[in-house]
Amino acid sequence: MPAGPGGRRRAESPPDFLTMAIRYLARADRTAAQIERYVQDKGASQAQGRGVVRELERRGYLDDQAYAARWAEARLLRRPMGRERLKLELLSRGFEGTVAERALHSAYRSISEQELACRALEGRTTSMRPSQWVRFLRQRGFDDDTIQQVTQVDLETGLDEL
Repeated sequence: MPAGPGGRRRAESPPDFLTMAIRYLARADRTAAQIERYVQDKGASQAQGRGVVRELERRGYLDDQAYAARWAEARLLRRPMGRERLKLELLSRGFEGTVAERALHSAYRSISEQELACRALEGRTTSMRPSQWVRFLRQRGFDDDTIQQVTQVDLETGLDEL
């Protein structure tokens, strides 16, 4: 430890986990779980991690619900997908189930899954066969009813004939 003025050793100050978390959060939106894990990786206890998250929420710097809604809506704009696929992506990003459900409700409030499926197929219909449309939409997480409405393919008998 370096000596301070007069040859005395300086006491090491405890890490400022709140400042670390603010800097981490300044780079990109994060979930409460990501922040808590980050400060714990930096040496904070579980209680300190929860305290940092509470303080960030109190200051308005951290809001999982608002972040989930923004992320879900942006994701649908970039990559149209079905409700179940988007839910799995939200959960895999660390959002709690109730937060993910509310974000889904918000994201799908202004657009139908049928419209999203049509958007997903835009520009692909000439280069793909109808059976490939179905497979593509299933990979994007659309349910069979939506796929059938959009493609006009009878999924029970029509795929064998295509």
